[in-house]
Amino acid sequence: MAEIIHIPGSVFSAQTPENLVEYPVYAKILHLGLVLSVTFELWNSLAALWFANFTWFPLHVLAGLILTGWLVLTWLVYLFTPWGRHLLGTWFSWRTPQAVGHDLARLFRGKLPSHGVRPGLSSLWQAIFFIGVSIVTFGGFIGWLVLRGDLHLSGGAQIGLTLMRLGTPLLAYFWIGHVVMATYHALRGEALWRIFAVWKRG
Repeated sequence: MAEIIHIPGSVFSAQTPENLVEYPVYAKILHLGLVLSVTFELWNSLAALWFANFTWFPLHVLAGLILTGWLVLTWLVYLFTPWGRHLLGTWFSWRTPQAVGHDLARLFRGKLPSHGVRPGLSSLWQAIFFIGVSIVTFGGFIGWLVLRGDLHLSGGAQIGLTLMRLGTPLLAYFWIGHVVMATYHALRGEALWRIFAVWKRG
């Protein structure tokens, strides 16, 4: 597993190679695609579930299929590239509980936890959101295949629909949290938007 970047005043001391701290172009493209497709699917689903607004629903299946493929590609990149494995290592590190506790202690003292590719509250939030999106999307895809008759799985359609109904509001909560914190960091002059800037290095 990749070593963790040193954060002054934190529980970490090891150094990480610079190329693992920065966001490569392929990671920026993946993140941008996830943001656009997840945002469309999420709010389109909420419009249908809560407000019976089906204006954009004909595109829901197409966008869902695109998101399914994009998630598969993202998981492959995370699992089979050094940068991706480093990212997963920060999400599921044995240091995570200690790092989250450290960040919470700082938060209760009025200090915003650090962001970036490191174990802690921010990475835990990202991991839960990404896994949640994967579960809901893949569940919906399986349900769609069952409804089409392309997959014979007892209760598969109901499982997919249930995951989408229950998971969508929870994912909306995480989405709002991401937007609020990203905006707050941006107002503080911290360059979070670099993870989408494919024309910039780092």
